[in-house]
Amino acid sequence: MRILIQQPRLPHYRVPLMNRLVQQHGWQLTVAFTPRGGTGESGLEVSQGELFECALLPMRQYKAGRLKLHFQRGLLQLLRSSPWDAFFWEGAHANLSGYLAACWCRRRRIPSICWIKGYFTPQNALRRGMNRLLLRAAHAFLPYGDTTHEFLKAYGVRPEQVVRAYNTVDIETIVAQQASLRQQGQAMLEAIGWSCARPLFAVVGRLIPEKRVQDALHAVACASECGLDAYLLVVGDGPERTRLELLTGELGIQSRVHFTGRVPEHGDSTVLAVADVAVFPGVPGLAINQAMALGTPVVIADLPGPDGEMVQHGETGWRYPEGDLEALLAAIHSALHATERTQIVQKAREEVLQRRNLQQYAEAFREAVRVAQQIAGTKPQIHG
Repeated sequence: MRILIQQPRLPHYRVPLMNRLVQQHGWQLTVAFTPRGGTGESGLEVSQGELFECALLPMRQYKAGRLKLHFQRGLLQLLRSSPWDAFFWEGAHANLSGYLAACWCRRRRIPSICWIKGYFTPQNALRRGMNRLLLRAAHAFLPYGDTTHEFLKAYGVRPEQVVRAYNTVDIETIVAQQASLRQQGQAMLEAIGWSCARPLFAVVGRLIPEKRVQDALHAVACASECGLDAYLLVVGDGPERTRLELLTGELGIQSRVHFTGRVPEHGDSTVLAVADVAVFPGVPGLAINQAMALGTPVVIADLPGPDGEMVQHGETGWRYPEGDLEALLAAIHSALHATERTQIVQKAREEVLQRRNLQQYAEAFREAVRVAQQIAGTKPQIHG
C-alpha cells in the first residue's frame, strides 16, 4: 500500500516508527514535512529517510490576531501525484494544510486518519469551532493515548472511528542498549566532575515555559536547605535557558546543576539511565516512556492529557499538583526512599514495554488504515 504521512517536522525519534511501518507492513511510505530547526524544537531533525521516502515542503505561516496557521506548500500537489491508499495528518489547530488536504481526501474517498493528541487546556469559542472543523474532516483517528478518547467523544467522534493507540518511541532498542547507555552516562558524569553526584535528578525536554523547569531548580535549592545535596541534570535547550541559568545562580546551586544543551540522538536515554529520579514539573513528553522503560522512577506534575497518563500515582510513578513545591519534594523523597519503590518501578517498566512499544504502535497504524478504508468505503489498491 502507498501511504502518505504529513508531519510539521521530522525529529529523530520518529524515524524508528516510520521504518517499523515499512518493515512490519510492507508499506510504500512517504513522509511529508518541513525542516525547521531552532533551539525551541524538540528532538534532532532528520532530512532524509532510511526505508521511506521524504518530501520536504516549504512552510508559510499566517497570523490573524493571536491565531497562527501553518500551510505546507505542495501538500495537495503531492496528494494528486500518486494513488494513495491512506493519508495521515496531524490534528493541530495550526495545521491548515493538513486540514485542507483531509477535506480534499474526503471528497475523493481517500481514507484519511487524524493523528491527534487532543487539547486539555480551556478552549475558547474560536478554538472549539476549529476543533469541530478539524475532526469532521477525518475518516478515522489515531489518538496519542486513552485520554484522547474522551476529548474526541466530547466533539461527537464515533467510537468506531477511533483506534486504540499509545504514542511512544523505540523503547525496545533503548532497553537493549541499557548497559551501554549506563556506561556512557557514567562517562558523562565523570567528564563534568559528578562521578559521585547522588542523588541525581534529571529533567528532559525543551526549555520552554510550559515545562516549568524552574520548579526542579527550586526543589534542588530546597533540598540543599534541608541538608540533602541533590544534583540536577537539565537536558535540552530552548528560549528559557538563559533565564533558568540566571535563576540557578540566584539560588546558589550552580555547582549542583548542569545544563547539557541539546544532546546527540541517544543523549536523553543516556542521562535517564544513570539518574535516580526523572522529574517532569510541567507538560511532559516522550522522555517519560524512556525513563519508565529504563527503570528510572518518574515524578510528574498532575496534568491532564495522554503524555503522562501511564504514570499512576503510587502504582507506576508519583504525581503531584503542578507548581506545589512542597508536594514535589515529597514525591521525589518517596521516589527515592519508598519501601514499594522497586515494585512501582517494575510495574512502570512492564506498562511501557508490554503496552506502549513500537511494534504495537505500528500495528495501530495499520488498524487505523483499515478503519478509515471501511468508513470511506474503499478497498486497498494494488500498485505496481
